[in-house]
Amino acid sequence: MKKTILSFLLSLLTIYAFGQDLTQVVRGQVIDATSKTPLPFATIMVTSTETPIGVVSNENGIFRIEGVPVGRHHLKISLIGFETSVENNLMVTSAKELVLTIPLKESVTEMEEVVIKATNGNGKPLNDMVSVSGHSFTVEQTERLAVFDDPARLVASYAGVTTGSLDENGVVIRGNAPKGVLWRLEGVEIPNPNHFGGLSSFGGGAISALSGLMLGDSDFLTGAFSAEYGNAMSGVFDMQFRNGNNETHEHAVQLGVMGLDISSEGPFSKKNNASYLFNYRYSTLALLKPILPVDNSVPTYQDLSFKINVPTKKAGVFSLWGLGLVDNIDAQAFQDTTKWESKYDRFSELGTFRTGVIGLTHNYSFSHKTFLKTSVVASQEYKRYEAEEYDFNMHPHPSSDMYLENNKWTVSSVLQHKFNASHFNRTGVIFNQLDYHSNLRFAPEFKEPLFDYVNESSEINTVQFFTQSQFNITSQLKLTVGIHSQYVNFNEELTFEPRGSLTYQLNPIHSLGVAYGKHSKVEPLPLYFSQVEENGVITQPNTTLPLSKAHHFVFSYGWQLNDKIRLDIEPYAQLLYDIPVTPDSSYSAINIDAQWLYEDRLEGTGTGKNVGVDITLSRSLAEGFYYMFTGSLFDSKYKGGDGIERNTRYNRGFVFNAIYGKEWVVGKNNNKIIGLSGRFNFIGGKYTTPVKVEESLEDKEVVYDDSNIYSVKEDPNYRVDVSFYWKINKKKYSGTWKFQLLNALGSKDQYGYLYNYQTQQIEKDQAQVIIPSIAYKIEF
Repeated sequence: MKKTILSFLLSLLTIYAFGQDLTQVVRGQVIDATSKTPLPFATIMVTSTETPIGVVSNENGIFRIEGVPVGRHHLKISLIGFETSVENNLMVTSAKELVLTIPLKESVTEMEEVVIKATNGNGKPLNDMVSVSGHSFTVEQTERLAVFDDPARLVASYAGVTTGSLDENGVVIRGNAPKGVLWRLEGVEIPNPNHFGGLSSFGGGAISALSGLMLGDSDFLTGAFSAEYGNAMSGVFDMQFRNGNNETHEHAVQLGVMGLDISSEGPFSKKNNASYLFNYRYSTLALLKPILPVDNSVPTYQDLSFKINVPTKKAGVFSLWGLGLVDNIDAQAFQDTTKWESKYDRFSELGTFRTGVIGLTHNYSFSHKTFLKTSVVASQEYKRYEAEEYDFNMHPHPSSDMYLENNKWTVSSVLQHKFNASHFNRTGVIFNQLDYHSNLRFAPEFKEPLFDYVNESSEINTVQFFTQSQFNITSQLKLTVGIHSQYVNFNEELTFEPRGSLTYQLNPIHSLGVAYGKHSKVEPLPLYFSQVEENGVITQPNTTLPLSKAHHFVFSYGWQLNDKIRLDIEPYAQLLYDIPVTPDSSYSAINIDAQWLYEDRLEGTGTGKNVGVDITLSRSLAEGFYYMFTGSLFDSKYKGGDGIERNTRYNRGFVFNAIYGKEWVVGKNNNKIIGLSGRFNFIGGKYTTPVKVEESLEDKEVVYDDSNIYSVKEDPNYRVDVSFYWKINKKKYSGTWKFQLLNALGSKDQYGYLYNYQTQQIEKDQAQVIIPSIAYKIEF
């Protein structure tokens, strides 16, 4: 008997030491979606375990679930009088507690259970005011796909969205230029948050400075935005930083091709719920630069982001947050002129770019019906860029000298009030003061002296006001109406922009929606303050141009085929007007990508139209796999100052994406996850401008036939991206290996044409960019 008992105890010890299941804490707070006040006594169930685990939130809405096994899990949150919420595919790891804030929406019909949320990949927007053309995305999605944890590259897989080229992340939405995108962080407009932003495209850059270790669930909108979104024409990134863990210190380190990330979070004190969260990244190329050859020319970058969250007992919640990034370019021309092949070989460039944002936000609930959010934000954009072009005697000739500094203050205050379960309103005012300083000098022709195309120091003030209400007429019928107004001081224009949407849930399977919005956007500021020389007199004729505007119309149909598969179809039309154009010319600001030089008098008489249909068939992650198929057919046209209708530079005609991902749970204790995903992209060819061959050969430089701009259709293009990840959960830490390969089959991007000095011929300007990335992240 003693031997039997001893053997049994040794067996238990062996099981504990080598076979113990890894578990983690899932905790958080349940709040009212409108007033942000805590909801006591809600039921939270983990429905994905063998035996469901359930708890009830306390009087402050706080809940805590111990012993949840590592892996993916589903939560169901319910409370009498509120619509049930479902959170699917939440990743629970051994290294970090899963901390959630779960909003519940008051039910219109008593005693009727309606499930309103299921975070299945390309899911329902977090903003309840958004009814059509909206998607939510998670950081965990960016980790699964080959997108370098970049939200802009992630959304390029959504219907109606493309990127200009592989080496930059500016998003083209429904035929609109990337400059039409609004970037919001913590509810406030911020400068372009991409490294080397504005060099390849306004609104885009090389890679996002917003680390996946910082971001929470966020929204991406593609048209007919609700009234709270102003100064946007094509799309909106509405992103949030998550709060740091307020109970336990947690850390993460990631080293990869893109950079070294160091992140930390935790409580300031165990006596209160204040927390901190920060992430710092330094580019790998900068780390390796000291051991690279002396004549190396590599871009380097670094960024820092943080959030400090301080709840109080009676004064609400204060949060201090910020983002900063610094980029440097130092590229030299090839010294051996006999090896020059194109214009790129004869250029040298030197640049420093800085962007910084710091904000203080205060959230205060007056009651369970009224909530106020106020933010004070300071931001700065600084760009200093010089370029020289060498002749064949290796004599440098300045080609550009750019200085740009924008210092901006923003005050935003938004009041949300719930009149009853059927009606809530969100009203806000946003004030911006921008100190704009710019000196943009370019050489009109090679070897000519630099000319000041912009030399301006101005104070620019804008005021935005909006109010919008949502009426839940029945549990199936929802109406959202509002108006946005914007005033800009330099042209003294005041806009009135009505917005509205109506959605009808025919039954649990089928839904319909329709939306309209009028939108306006301030064009890149150098356009307004450009200097034009006429008859020997230098003037600024473009400061009175109106804001660019558009009418958006969207119809939507949704079909929930089952609890995992959904089909969405969205036909749309966008009518653009008041676009700056050059009189009697094909030029239109609708095609601006990254243009800093303006030398003509403009008028706001241009128009454009984008029409098309977006289709998405998606399956959420379940039984270890997921997929998404998106297709878009569209036509994008414009009229310049000559009144002739032409293709825009973004009129690709069609785009098709196919994404498939598979996960395997392995290991004796199910503590390892292997994931594999792939994306196939097939997109219509670009419209390019024909070349005047004889003139180009004579000048040894490409001369385009602008009278037939964007009239030549290039061949369609394709791309394949693959991603592999391996996650291991240990008792004290978790580690993740990631390998990503963009453009695995080596498809070429088309950038126009160039003159080849070796062959003395005009050739296509093509680049075969294959981007591999390997990274290891440890969380502890």
